[in-house]
Amino acid sequence: MIEKSVLIHEIDSLPPRYYGEVIDFVGYIKEKKAKKLLILEKAAEMAAGEYLSNKELTAFCAIDGENFYETR
Repeated sequence: MIEKSVLIHEIDSLPPRYYGEVIDFVGYIKEKKAKKLLILEKAAEMAAGEYLSNKELTAFCAIDGENFYETR
């Protein structure tokens, strides 16, 4: 991964006519990240609903924290 200081130096070395393209690209990346987070949020909501309503998914909650085997 490129270091922030190197990235800033590279952007600073660009001719000013490219600044608009850099800003557009950063905006595109932010939008893509926001869409991904929204998809993940919706998936988590769906999974939570399924977990709360589907007893097959919660069948093993009663043994959470219990040892499955004993060491001798």
